[in-house]
Amino acid sequence: MVKKTKKVKRKKLSLKKVILLLLFLYLIISLFCYCFNLRIKNIYITGNNLVTDNEIIQAAKIKDYPSIFKTNSFILKKRIKKINLIKDVEIRKNLYGKLTIKIKENKVLFKEENSQKLVLETGEKIEDRDFLGIPTLISSLDDNLNDKLIKGLKNISRDNLSLISEIEYVPATSGEVKIDKERFLAYMNDGNKVYFNILNIKNLNLYPKINSSLENEKGYINLDSSNSENFVFTPF
Repeated sequence: MVKKTKKVKRKKLSLKKVILLLLFLYLIISLFCYCFNLRIKNIYITGNNLVTDNEIIQAAKIKDYPSIFKTNSFILKKRIKKINLIKDVEIRKNLYGKLTIKIKENKVLFKEENSQKLVLETGEKIEDRDFLGIPTLISSLDDNLNDKLIKGLKNISRDNLSLISEIEYVPATSGEVKIDKERFLAYMNDGNKVYFNILNIKNLNLYPKINSSLENEKGYINLDSSNSENFVFTPF
């Protein structure tokens, strides 16, 4: 018997499919090249109050608007966080060349009169930058009390800190005996003087509400009590 051999049909790759495949590859490669070489077109910086946009751009080394995708976000963060006043950084990019830098700053708590340096919430001291709305500590403190003051003032809002002109160390005494070694006097910008201590320092956040109840009368406000609602006011 004669065996019949099967004919294998070979499918021809149509020209149309080849063109579509090449076109698809071309688009993919073009998109990759576009993204890889896309330069930064716009830089948006938010959240900074104390550090200028220019300082951030200079620190990040992006003043020449380099390629947005060649610029590593981790490296950008590392460069920007070298600025003492900056606590954290968030970087976002998009395909339109927009680079967004979201800044979180360290709070400046006060300026030391003796050293003329600014004290951050981290305890770090930096050179004075002529910031407005920052109280001046006019007393010298030992390291332990200084650390306690920093820790306490971290919990006071920036707005409330800006209401204070100067802070003076004034321990409460009875005769020659110190009965409260952690008491301070805050000289307010509106003319009032406020006593507070480390234990109840959070009461400083209530100052605007308390002051509004005084109907513009000026004097001493005692906030070193554990019961903030029972503050003592003594007119000048």
